[in-house]
Amino acid sequence: MAKRDMMGSLETHKEVTIPIIFVIGFLILLGVAGFNDIQQAFTVSTIASVADKFFSDAFVMVGILAIFFYELIPTAFRLLGTTGFFIGLLQEGFNPFVLILIAVAGRIAGWFILYLLGRFIYRIFKGKHRTLSDAGHFLHKYRLIVFFTVPFLGALGDLVMIIAGHQRIGFIRILPFLFLSVIVRYSIWLYITIGQMNFVSGG
Repeated sequence: MAKRDMMGSLETHKEVTIPIIFVIGFLILLGVAGFNDIQQAFTVSTIASVADKFFSDAFVMVGILAIFFYELIPTAFRLLGTTGFFIGLLQEGFNPFVLILIAVAGRIAGWFILYLLGRFIYRIFKGKHRTLSDAGHFLHKYRLIVFFTVPFLGALGDLVMIIAGHQRIGFIRILPFLFLSVIVRYSIWLYITIGQMNFVSGG
């Protein structure tokens, strides 16, 4: 009976809580970034403009690569920042949401490397392959809470990704939580930065 109640609670969590969190996250994203910036980031003209500037302007190329590869680095090993590149690219006329997507791509790629590291560690110490963890695993049952908070946990979040790999949690299953959370986090940070720039410039 208790097991049946637990499974019922888990199904309710999947059917109700997760969609609600995604809707709230999306609304926060729209509220912070704005529909216009998000829409413009995916137009053919914006993509073509970014590609053209990337190959024709050395600063733009260095800035984009710096943002991407900086996010690839585990948090514990970061010594400097890329705020200057963000500001410089904004002044070059870049859509803020394009810069957010570049940073998000680097961060998710970095987490995937840590995830693979966790899987590699398991093989080194156990000397065998392991099937994916079942739905009852802690990181599966509470993946909404755990992986939605990873972008806000710094080095601890990186450790969670290594553990996820070690425990063979399916990366595709946790990717939506990571993506939505990190994109909301960077949107809040960058648009606050833009607000500060406008305030300082009197605009």
